[in-house]
Amino acid sequence: MGALFCYSGIKKHLAVVDFAEAILAYQLLPELLVGLVAAVLPWLEITVGALLVLGFFLRAEKWWSYDPGPLGGLVIISGLTRQSCLLLMVLQLSFFLLVLLVTMARGLRIDCGCGLFTTRQVGLIALLEDGALLLAAVWLYLQEVRKD
Repeated sequence: MGALFCYSGIKKHLAVVDFAEAILAYQLLPELLVGLVAAVLPWLEITVGALLVLGFFLRAEKWWSYDPGPLGGLVIISGLTRQSCLLLMVLQLSFFLLVLLVTMARGLRIDCGCGLFTTRQVGLIALLEDGALLLAAVWLYLQEVRKD
């Protein structure tokens, strides 16, 4: 899952203009926000995917821990774990599915801009692919929750 998100984010980042055009075609955002989303979303995917892969290899449970220090603490606390990364993936995939469903209901025939192996229109195939990825992410998330 992490590698897929990294690959998808890198592919979108390398073709940011095409990705921005795909976002614009959905007609869901004001034009002023399209560039921001096209710039941020690929990096979010890359970061979440890379941290998930890194967490898998290192079996890291927490990336930062609480240390109050001599001043009683200006500290950064983060529970960024595999579980957190998987939850972010679940949220992203849920959002992607919602956007696909809304687009299908509106009858738009556009490229999904999904960023995986091929270009394809919004439709049943894209919906099934994102649905399968969502199910896999939910299953992996539940496996991580059971460990705690």
